[in-house]
Amino acid sequence: MENKELNDRIRQKKFFRNNGTVLKGINLLRTQFVSLPDLKYALEPNLTEPEFLDSVNYLTEGGYIRTRHIRSKQEIALADAAPEELEAKVTQKGIQIIACILKDDCIEV
Repeated sequence: MENKELNDRIRQKKFFRNNGTVLKGINLLRTQFVSLPDLKYALEPNLTEPEFLDSVNYLTEGGYIRTRHIRSKQEIALADAAPEELEAKVTQKGIQIIACILKDDCIEV
């Protein structure tokens, strides 16, 4: 196995694990929104900021979490606001992933 292929596999596996970590972190408060800056801080140094944002983006686009602006409480996409202005909550689909009812090969729980 070549170094590039090995590095790609390691990065891919870490992405899957990161997605599960972020999803479970957002689910800690269950019925409340979690501040993305607070969660990012709590997960450091295990996740870098780019890794954290990759996971938030994947989970949002997959419908596993929803994001909203901290002050206005209006739902907004990660692409439309600074991450430090957002909070997130797990959706029904995200809860099903955590409970192992649904499976997504890109999320390791």
